[in-house]
Amino acid sequence: MEKVTARGLDLLSLRFEFSNAIGVWYSGWEASRYFEADAASSKPPFVMVQPPPNVTGVLHIGHAITAAIEDAMIRWRRMSGYNALWVPGMDHAGIATQVVVEKKLMRERNLSRHDIGRENFLSEVLKWEDQQGGTILKQLRMLGASLDWSRGCFSMDEQRSKAVTEAFVRLYKDGLIYRAHRLVNWDCALRTAISDIEVDHKDLTGETLLEVPGYRSPVQFGVLICFAYPLEEGIGEIIVATTRIETMLGDTAIAVHPQDERYKHLHGKYALHPFNGRKLKIICDAELVDPNFGTGAVKITPAHDPNDFKVGERHNLEFINIFTDDGNINEMGGSQFAGMPRFVARTAVIDALKDKDLYRGTKNTVTSLSLCSRSKDVVEPMMRPQWFVSCNSMAKVALDAVKSKKIEIIPPQYEQDWYRWLENICDWCISRQLWWGHRIPAWYVTLEDDKEKDMGSYSDHWIIARNENDAILEAKQRYPAKKYQLDQDPDVLDTWFSSGLFPLSVLGWPDDKPDLSTFYPGSVLETGSDILFFWVARMVMMGMQLGGDVPFQKVYLHPIVRDAHGRKMSKSLGNVIDPIDVINGISLENLQKKLENGNLDPKELEKAKDGQRKDFPDGIPGCGTDALRFALISYTSQSDKINLDIKRVHGYRQWCNKLWNAIRFAMNKLGEQYRPPATVDVCSLPPVCKWILSVLNKAIGKTVTSLEAYKFSEATSSIYSWWQYELCDVFIEAIKPYFNESQEFESARGACRDTLWVCLEIGLRLLHPFMPYITEELWQRLPQPKEAWRKDSIMISEYPSVVQKWTNENIEDEMEIVLDIVNKLRSLRPSTDTYERRPAFVLCRSFETVATIQRYHSQITTLTSVSSLKILTEDDPTPPHCATHIVNKDLSVYLQLRGALNTEAEREKLRRKREDIQRQHDTLSQKMNASGYRKKAPQRKQDEDTRKFATLLGELEIIDEVESKLDANN
Repeated sequence: MEKVTARGLDLLSLRFEFSNAIGVWYSGWEASRYFEADAASSKPPFVMVQPPPNVTGVLHIGHAITAAIEDAMIRWRRMSGYNALWVPGMDHAGIATQVVVEKKLMRERNLSRHDIGRENFLSEVLKWEDQQGGTILKQLRMLGASLDWSRGCFSMDEQRSKAVTEAFVRLYKDGLIYRAHRLVNWDCALRTAISDIEVDHKDLTGETLLEVPGYRSPVQFGVLICFAYPLEEGIGEIIVATTRIETMLGDTAIAVHPQDERYKHLHGKYALHPFNGRKLKIICDAELVDPNFGTGAVKITPAHDPNDFKVGERHNLEFINIFTDDGNINEMGGSQFAGMPRFVARTAVIDALKDKDLYRGTKNTVTSLSLCSRSKDVVEPMMRPQWFVSCNSMAKVALDAVKSKKIEIIPPQYEQDWYRWLENICDWCISRQLWWGHRIPAWYVTLEDDKEKDMGSYSDHWIIARNENDAILEAKQRYPAKKYQLDQDPDVLDTWFSSGLFPLSVLGWPDDKPDLSTFYPGSVLETGSDILFFWVARMVMMGMQLGGDVPFQKVYLHPIVRDAHGRKMSKSLGNVIDPIDVINGISLENLQKKLENGNLDPKELEKAKDGQRKDFPDGIPGCGTDALRFALISYTSQSDKINLDIKRVHGYRQWCNKLWNAIRFAMNKLGEQYRPPATVDVCSLPPVCKWILSVLNKAIGKTVTSLEAYKFSEATSSIYSWWQYELCDVFIEAIKPYFNESQEFESARGACRDTLWVCLEIGLRLLHPFMPYITEELWQRLPQPKEAWRKDSIMISEYPSVVQKWTNENIEDEMEIVLDIVNKLRSLRPSTDTYERRPAFVLCRSFETVATIQRYHSQITTLTSVSSLKILTEDDPTPPHCATHIVNKDLSVYLQLRGALNTEAEREKLRRKREDIQRQHDTLSQKMNASGYRKKAPQRKQDEDTRKFATLLGELEIIDEVESKLDANN
């Protein structure tokens, strides 16, 4: 690894050049194998699995917060003596990848996947993966993610594919996987079932026209269509209402509430379907029907509505599927409409009802429309034979794991989501009618004498096996004297099935490997709160079922990143941010070019460009990795959403320059020959040095406890406050006089050098997990001690811990008074008074205060830039032409403003101060004189209130005194 100390510090550079640091340090860390964990190590393990991003995708700012938080955790644990393992992984992202490649095929060659066939399509996917696959790896390295690349994996590589097959086989043999005809979310454009997470819900308040893939004209939604079913034997009609009129072609019943007097005479009667003559029984169902909504009569389409499906099961109704896979009406929908696309049929059904005088009108309604997040198609509930995982027993174990605190969810408010989801869990549909993914390890046997030849016609003809050879052997054993054909199920598994196995599969499961015994279960799972159920719960269920233990002990859920306006990040809005663009900076022109190279439709492209022009009129300034990471982590104090403002990130970029300049100052003052000591004798240090070490100790303690509690924003706040407000703003400024040639400070100069070096060296280690590049760069430039404990890199050095002998509460209390004096004197300086140094005075009303001011006289003078500082007692006359400030009952400060004093402004300031103190005095007096105060308030509280009351009275007297002196001197 390159020894950067040999380069020396370029004192001419006033900025930290983050691009240079990234290039030097990451490659050095990786080459030195600092990221790699050792399965044979005796150190305690700390293990995380990276939430696997889409292999052909690009990380956005939401991924960046994941990388920043996880890398901060792993670097902290690594520096704290753990055998730290952070496993990288990539997900094949079945539906997302397939959609991208399908769009690309259609855009470039006007072909669908069905046009080119399965084998050729998979070849196209693999080409796309090769072209895009390296983007994320580059992004993660730029973000400083210290992943153990030697253990990198892909959800469809050989080992992970083996794990997926093994999991399916074991779960099937345990009776937890089965095949059934069930209602699923169906995407007619993609021709596949999709998971709930791929369904977006669009709330409509009334009639809305929306573009739907495959339709030239917008489709009407958000209306309730009323129509009548004629009753059997011509005894009248019954009116129903629906937002999906086309589904009436599959109606098999009409439901009413059993207590609804309007329909009691129709219980058990029949209505007739106007287009096919089907008899629709009028049934009673109190669970579904609200007699106060609509007409109180509900059409039932069991094969195309989740609620109707349950009614169909309860009442043993017929389930009629009226749609083809691509969303056209099939023969079961009637010859009159067969072949029509579903939303064309919507209009045709209304016209046909009008022709039969059964149409009863349309009115606006509030509704929620389900859309596929990938294809933007309207999701259609459809009955399809699918593979399911029975979840009840596994969900109970996952529930108990959280209730017993075997798994801790952070923040704890998400526990209720965990309980709600798992207590109401449904079986999980795991098959997808895609071509890109893990092929389901199920083979169907078609016997020569089977009447039905379609795959799946007989549920007992399926063979579940680890490979085709095993399937052939089982088929021979099962059907020894029969001729048959063996075909593998063409479906693939839901991506969440393979990603749910990640904590096991990345460690080599199902094989018995050292990694598995050393690193399972993991320590913490960090991810976004939006996939608590879809990914986290499934990892817990599958980990406990197949791995015998929880996959991790803690779950930390970070807030979801939104844009500065609070909007969800979306490519169509143009507000999705590539973290590399924040790191390097990018012009508006190049931002727009990136949009043009994407997959957006022309209408969406213009909308996205307009959004970029509004949000980033001047592009995005280069902020560097460290500033981006620190900003994202500091944002985690927000509850469940982060409204990211790039200006805040750029503010931390400026702060990096502050750190850089602090080291420049140190290198100048320490000198080339300086060698830091092994230890610092705190007893012999000047008070200001004792103070900075004491508050450093406090910052270390607060940072470590915050990290242990997963309060990352509190950790960044603690570190920032110490560096900015205590080290840079106070200590470095206060010790500048010690480095003058004056003999006055000769004895303390060495102590200040040592303290400065200790603060910078420890402060950089404290900051390193959050800002890895700048801290390594600066740490390497500090003078090195002679002792051998110094490591080659900051990232493998020891994380700071509290040094008890540095804690000094008395010194901190004294400096609190000193800094209050400094702030008050600074506030007295006129805003136009930039360079002139003026005399200052401190009026002390106690011997202890006099002693404190004398002890810190030099620091107060330096930090306030006054020409002189004189201590006054109550017997001394107040110098004329002074602005004044009351620090406390024992202290007042004066700044002589001869020729610049605004007497009226001083009187107004004193008046406001008096009002504030009087208000506090009256509130406290009312509290102390309230009935029951003497009996109910603890004596300690009464004593505290009495002291505070006396202090307020004293301050009022001081204001009177200051006012009288102001009048006398003017």
